[in-house]
Amino acid sequence: MKMQKKYKAVYIDDDKVLLKVMTAYAQHTKCVDLLACYASPIEGIMAIDNLKPDILFLDVQMKEIDAFATIEALDHDPIIIIVSSHWESEEELIQAGASCFLTKPLKGPDQIDEAVEKALAFDASASAKRNTKKPAIKLDSNQEVLPELFRSDSSKEQFEQSESWADFIVKFEREHPTFFENLNSDFKSLTPSQLRICAYAKIGFPIKNIATNIDLTLASLESSLSEIKEKLSIEPDDDLREFLSIYN
Repeated sequence: MKMQKKYKAVYIDDDKVLLKVMTAYAQHTKCVDLLACYASPIEGIMAIDNLKPDILFLDVQMKEIDAFATIEALDHDPIIIIVSSHWESEEELIQAGASCFLTKPLKGPDQIDEAVEKALAFDASASAKRNTKKPAIKLDSNQEVLPELFRSDSSKEQFEQSESWADFIVKFEREHPTFFENLNSDFKSLTPSQLRICAYAKIGFPIKNIATNIDLTLASLESSLSEIKEKLSIEPDDDLREFLSIYN
């Protein structure tokens, strides 16, 4: 990828953990200068008209207003990159003004750079036309459709949900060699047991499997997860796996 220019960007998403993840990744991108992040789309709209970013990273479903209403309310006209785990109609989002997509959870700076490159190419093409009419959208997680732009590859290592900790840790450290060192450096109060839970959470193990593997009841594991989130300074309802995605 040959990109020298830094494009000014703003990110709007009511997922506060993902805002932290984007902020961390943006510091290591080749082409993104992240000016600000907003959990409130209303605040974001007001700020964008002043900041005039080149690019807007935008969630689809938000508590105040959705992506369509956000785009429609903008006076400034940035390139729109949708950040979402699923949506029903990619075409409707394109018609509303989106140029490219990033799938959650975010996977690193390179993914963000690639999205910007694709968005710039799309925006420059003759097919990139704005339609300011707000279309209806119905998201259904049971009919999830991901665009081909960023369909994630499966893990190189296959983690068995019932394998021993010794076998798991060998595979895990092969894929994430600095995970424990960096996480423990930032949060020294985490116990070895809590670090182990974090490793399982990062891979996406189901709660029941984590409880079985570390010989805890579900109630005890839920209590441990609450304590971990408190030590990480994230909200009880925030996604732990999303937060841990910045540690590799």
